[in-house]
Amino acid sequence: MEQIGEIDKFVGLDVGQENMEAVWLHENGNGSSGSLSFTNDHSGYEEFLGRLKRLSSDDSTSAVGVEGHDGYLSPLDEYLRDEGYPLISVHPLRIKRYKDMLGQPKKSDHYDAYAIADFLKSRKNQLMNLPRFKTKTQILKKLSRTHKDLKKQVNRYTSKLQQVVNGYLPELIHLDEFPSVTSKTAINLLNRYPTREELLDVELEELTKFIKSVSRGQCGREAALAVREGLGSIKRSPKASDASALRTKTITDLLLTLEKRCKEIKKKIGSLLEGWETAQIVLSLPGAGTLLVGRLLGEIVTIDRFKSADALALYCGVAPVPHSSGNWQSDRSTHQVNHWAKDALMQMARCSKKHGKKSREYYEKKRKEGKSHWHAIKCLARQLIRVIYAMLRDQTYYQPGK
Repeated sequence: MEQIGEIDKFVGLDVGQENMEAVWLHENGNGSSGSLSFTNDHSGYEEFLGRLKRLSSDDSTSAVGVEGHDGYLSPLDEYLRDEGYPLISVHPLRIKRYKDMLGQPKKSDHYDAYAIADFLKSRKNQLMNLPRFKTKTQILKKLSRTHKDLKKQVNRYTSKLQQVVNGYLPELIHLDEFPSVTSKTAINLLNRYPTREELLDVELEELTKFIKSVSRGQCGREAALAVREGLGSIKRSPKASDASALRTKTITDLLLTLEKRCKEIKKKIGSLLEGWETAQIVLSLPGAGTLLVGRLLGEIVTIDRFKSADALALYCGVAPVPHSSGNWQSDRSTHQVNHWAKDALMQMARCSKKHGKKSREYYEKKRKEGKSHWHAIKCLARQLIRVIYAMLRDQTYYQPGK
């Protein structure tokens, strides 16, 4: 992987929703070497990139540092990488501790940017060998996070749909011959015929054909008859049934759109992983799927960031932090982890237990030791991250016999 060249200038960037503040520090200088306040839009980005270019030379470059930016740095982060400037994300807690050590005279965007630049300058030797992150991993990270967010919305609206339907068409929920009201078949049916009257007025053959189409042949005439008989037994309807039907139509519209977008994103993630050796290595693990592997690799970015499997495990939240004093030794959990990576790894461990013989044996061993289900899954994830680290470090595919 391409490495960063000589760094002789350090730029601290304080990110805001509307404006950004940049402060330059030169390697051999004391105090600020310059600053720039610019708007968080494309004209501001060009002004900032122009200043970076004027201050750079052929054999040296500027390192740009930011702390937690809550998404307001995009798309400037992409433009910086395209131009070849190393972008370093610093944990906000580390900057806070550094400010406490320096002493903060007053709260200002300029001083915050200065503290970030000075933090980078004080750690120059650690920055020299930082790998450059590929654009592919950044795209993968954004797509994977978007897919996860959309799935959360799907779960949210699915629960709402069940609640609404239960309020005016409870018979649909209790039909044995018909799929769950939260299934894709039921969602499509309620989207096409959201009211009791519409479901009863439609011809039986047409209803059968529609159900068979949306269920891909799994349901047909029996399900259509069950719907007609169940709804036909209703002697009265709630006064607000029209409002409930409108809510049902709205929620099913949202669910169908969300599911469509999720499929599109999954397809794009799959295209990114095709032909990528690193992804194919992780996909060789039992139970490893496209979405989970894509999310994990998007969060890890590159294995070169981690000195050991323990460091990677700590980053993914499946290893404790050593906590000791004198002869007393203990461990404690930490909340300062990448929760996206942790979620992906825990799900991969669950899939590995289901599809991998050795993983299943290890899980059962931990259960016999008295550990709870989720504790055993976390132990399995800890073992899994060791395997993943070794595979990525050595660029070798999974070998069950070892």
